[in-house]
Amino acid sequence: MPKPVQAAPESPRTPPSALHPAITVSRSLGSGGTPIAYHVAQGLGWRYCDRTILRRTAAALGLDPAELEAGEGRAASFLEDLWRVLAFASPESPYVPSPERPCYGRALFEAESAIMRELVERSAAVLVGRGGFVALARRPATLHVHIQASLEFRIDRLLETRRVATAAAARKAIQVSDRDRSRFIREISGRDWLDPRNFDLVLDSSVAGLAGCEARIRALAATLPYRT
Repeated sequence: MPKPVQAAPESPRTPPSALHPAITVSRSLGSGGTPIAYHVAQGLGWRYCDRTILRRTAAALGLDPAELEAGEGRAASFLEDLWRVLAFASPESPYVPSPERPCYGRALFEAESAIMRELVERSAAVLVGRGGFVALARRPATLHVHIQASLEFRIDRLLETRRVATAAAARKAIQVSDRDRSRFIREISGRDWLDPRNFDLVLDSSVAGLAGCEARIRALAATLPYRT
């Protein structure tokens, strides 16, 4: 059983200028959102937070990171299993779902939220996925970004990065990812994941390109108040 994590609520009266700026990046599978977030962080000189959140949450809960990853919104290890199943399957082969894995749901999200708040308290940061736009929804000095792309672009990118071997496998992985990410966000927040009102900026990487998305995010990040 994971041990409880006490999350100190943020004060709504904290002025933005007293906070480190932060960017949360939500992304659709195959949109290139992860490398976009990484290069934005590198360009700004901010901390990039992805698996750091996983490792710190695992430590706080007294769990092995691999065990925690299995229940993390069914987004990481689940998709890795899915890609392994689909990568070498023929287009006609039926998809066989992987066995159900433990998922801690809201308790896990709240633990990861506490880690995300701790990270942005310490330094300017770019945080990838994990419902960051929900966890930091009311935090000043925070930019919430969503990266999306056309289905064709997403399929091509999964093939180019060799995460799957066939277009049919890529399409199936995208369908499952979109379904599970939507379900995860709805379960933790009651929100529609793809509602543009969740975000300050929604970008289509199949239109703007990865470099174009990075430039737009950096430009908007420059308007955030910066703690010195």
